[in-house]
Amino acid sequence: MKAQREANVVAFLAEVSARAGARPALIAGERVVSFAELWERVRRTGAGLRAAGLAPGERVVLMVPMSIELYVCLLAVLSIGAVGVFVDPWIGRRQIAAFSVFAEPAAWIGIGKSHALRVLEPALRRIRLTVTTGSRFARWPARVTLRELERAPASGELAPVTDDDPALVTFTTGSSGTPKGANRTHGFLAAQHEALAAEFPYRDDDVDMPMFPVFALNNLATGIPSVIPDIDFAHVAEADAGGLLSAMRARGVTTATASPPFFDRLIEHVAAGRAPAPDLRRILTGGAPVSDRQLAAWKRALPDTEIVVVYGSTEAEPIAHVTAEERLAASGARPGFCAGRPSARVRTRLVRIADGPIALGSDGWRAWELAPGEPTGIGELVVAGAHVGRDYYRNARAVEENKIRDADGSVWHRMGDTGSFDEHGRFWLVGRVHSTIRRAGQLVHPQLVEQAALGEDAEIARVAAVGVRDARLGERVLVLVESAGGAAVETRVAARLREAALPCDELRVSATALPVDPRHNSKIDYAALRARYSS
Repeated sequence: MKAQREANVVAFLAEVSARAGARPALIAGERVVSFAELWERVRRTGAGLRAAGLAPGERVVLMVPMSIELYVCLLAVLSIGAVGVFVDPWIGRRQIAAFSVFAEPAAWIGIGKSHALRVLEPALRRIRLTVTTGSRFARWPARVTLRELERAPASGELAPVTDDDPALVTFTTGSSGTPKGANRTHGFLAAQHEALAAEFPYRDDDVDMPMFPVFALNNLATGIPSVIPDIDFAHVAEADAGGLLSAMRARGVTTATASPPFFDRLIEHVAAGRAPAPDLRRILTGGAPVSDRQLAAWKRALPDTEIVVVYGSTEAEPIAHVTAEERLAASGARPGFCAGRPSARVRTRLVRIADGPIALGSDGWRAWELAPGEPTGIGELVVAGAHVGRDYYRNARAVEENKIRDADGSVWHRMGDTGSFDEHGRFWLVGRVHSTIRRAGQLVHPQLVEQAALGEDAEIARVAAVGVRDARLGERVLVLVESAGGAAVETRVAARLREAALPCDELRVSATALPVDPRHNSKIDYAALRARYSS
């Protein structure tokens, strides 16, 4: 256990501000805040929150988009030992309200319009401390402004916490039942920072453009400037590529961390000759599958840039990574997509694919773990380590369904991804547990079907393989192809699937866009497709 003062993750910012105070920390458009200025604002805001009655351990809903204000508020909350609560803004108003109520917050910090959502929910109207990052008139939209909080005399004291104390609760999924909020403790965040710093080291002169809030936090802990991209995070695929590329050049961005649609947008702009390629030494991408076709296009547009695909999840990141060169060189060596070798900071196992909870019996892992050399070698990946989340906020069922407790006390997280390890120790993804198709007593892995159907076909935008209820087979394999190519594309896809000896009970080709996740705009929404075609 770390000493109390050191356990508070905001100590990373305090240390960086002492040695690199004048360096830009966050850049948003024309606005720039240095590490020293950010630390001062965090200290003042934390003191203001204390004076307003916020106590250690109390939860604070943060409805602030990625911005300088987000990090001022978040770090101030953590600095006083309170707990930040994030609810993905793209999940819908009713779910946002339900998740927020479930968190039982003592405070709500948000942009002006977020308070309109708050006042529509009776339980949220009773929150005693409300803060707006904008201006207010009387008590609308909140009792106090961020600017008013920052008038408090700065305090250099960080609240004493332990590694096991909650720092962030992140609600990201769940359409019904008890909300699933990943519990990120101070120890978890510190371990995650150390893992990211070890796996993806920065140079002293790097400037990063991160799309993911956690990577900006890592930059703040490392002392690397972050240029916040000017995008609508709910519609990344529609981002202003020209504006982003201009910002990269103007701010000297050398690295970028974002989802695949973000880079697709930039690459399309560069490939069309509408802007020169950005001078990036490295890009990190993740959060959604990346095809070989995408990586090949990125390499053509950015031949001198190191391109790295990162594998992980909200509860555990990073788990593994692979460079574009290695991924493309390994293509076709075995079924699936190569995710790379797991980090030395995590332990991994493959377990048998199961829909329900996994509880180890007296024989430990023997009944569940796949032995090397088993016929398929495909199972669900489970991981354990210091930067792997151990539980969820007030949700015993989610813990039961997603965690496995070992005899030695270790907590293993079920990634929900299916795949296998090759002879080089690399993990190959073939699908998700919840989208695995049970056809005639056999398991069919969607990504294998999709990969074969797509091939190198430039006329195809996306492919989805979905299990649909069937009286004879249990589930039949429905392959949906997003393409304007019509019958010609259908013929080619059918031939590729026959050649790969993969089942396809029904094949449909349509120019209609397949539904994707609202977070990254790139993961196939299998649940929506099953609901649509099972009715």
